[in-house]
Amino acid sequence: MHSTFSALFSLVAVSLVLLTGCDRGKTPTAKHPEAPTARPIALTFWHIMNYSGPREVLASAIQRFEAENPDTTVTIQTFKNDAYKTKLAIEMASGTPPDVLFTWGGGPLAEYARAGRVLDLTPHVEKDGWRQRFIDKALAICMADERVYAVPLDLSAVVLWHNRELFEQAGVTPPATLEDLLAVGKVFRERDTTPMSLGNLNQWPGAFHFVYLATRRGGAQLFLDAAGGKGSARFDNPAFAQAGSDVRRLVDAKMFPLGFNGIDAGSARTKFLSGKAAMYTMGTWLVARVVAENPEFMSKLDCVPYPAVSGGKGDPSTVVGGVNCGFAVSAGCKHPEKAVELLRYLTAPEVASEWCDIGRIPALQVTAEDEAKLPAPTRKALSLLKAAKRIQPYYDQYLPPRMAVEHKKTTQKLFAGTMTGEEAAKRMAESAAKRAAQARGD
Repeated sequence: MHSTFSALFSLVAVSLVLLTGCDRGKTPTAKHPEAPTARPIALTFWHIMNYSGPREVLASAIQRFEAENPDTTVTIQTFKNDAYKTKLAIEMASGTPPDVLFTWGGGPLAEYARAGRVLDLTPHVEKDGWRQRFIDKALAICMADERVYAVPLDLSAVVLWHNRELFEQAGVTPPATLEDLLAVGKVFRERDTTPMSLGNLNQWPGAFHFVYLATRRGGAQLFLDAAGGKGSARFDNPAFAQAGSDVRRLVDAKMFPLGFNGIDAGSARTKFLSGKAAMYTMGTWLVARVVAENPEFMSKLDCVPYPAVSGGKGDPSTVVGGVNCGFAVSAGCKHPEKAVELLRYLTAPEVASEWCDIGRIPALQVTAEDEAKLPAPTRKALSLLKAAKRIQPYYDQYLPPRMAVEHKKTTQKLFAGTMTGEEAAKRMAESAAKRAAQARGD
């Protein structure tokens, strides 16, 4: 971890701070061989892609940037997901963020944008056809008030994964509707197989189910309007309350493993990959985990859209997903042109190609040859993503931070049976009203 320099440190330490440029006095956690004095411009870069595959792709992009920008060095610091969110919020509030930062887009990015804490990239992405290289659905998640504040690299979709072998043995087909899902679940329970794996200790895995059910019930626009305070859209709309009731139907039907609210995502994944659960609602990043943890399972892995809901207003082709890796530039960066140039390297064609090599879906346009390098299950999920008329953003990434926390808490309570659908919807509506009042200065 880095430490913060202060004026009380020795003259040697102070001189190092003065040489860091945009580095804001952070002690490097990763260095390249060049001496700092040979590179007068220093950039700091924070991200969470600290596992095999993405980590190396990003490191290679930075090496290419440094090789072609001999006056600049990049200091990299990586974090775990939740630790990163906390750390970035603290540093943003104190005015000492990194120069280039990882983002999921959505609400938190929009709040930073409206507070003037991240650079407006719109004039930059309009140059040299850069904007046209991104998939529109992904770039939209990195925008606020029709301006671009981040550039996306990774696009992920949440789908209903299933064990093809278990389905064949049980003589059932993947569910197309919620009623089908409940019927298939009954078959697997009778075969002593958990119908759906779930580890909801960290709250977001269970939220996937609620988000899908709310989207199927009321449509994606309902959420976007409620989140934006537009018209009469509110989070206590009957569609959200009904989605909460749908969650309880799944729990009461014993679709999930015993004690799922106390199980983490890794344990839930292991249960699915070991053949002890027939289905698993998770993002496309699952495939890379399968390749690393149980490659023999790849021949059994398949996916279908999350089930539709009878009478629902939502388009059943809508896919829950989002940007799982994007990059923004701090508004306080002393060398913004260099930072933007680094973003170009991080989203270059070779990076998009390498992203396919590691089994991840790029948020950029790629060739048919690159797309063919994706594992078969990923290509199947990508076909669902392409067929979707729209992407429903993850609620916890799209909503402002406090509302995102409330969303995950209420959803977990739905799964625990300590809150009804109507109570959860009312709580979210109250949270939205409180935020709106604060924004007005009431």
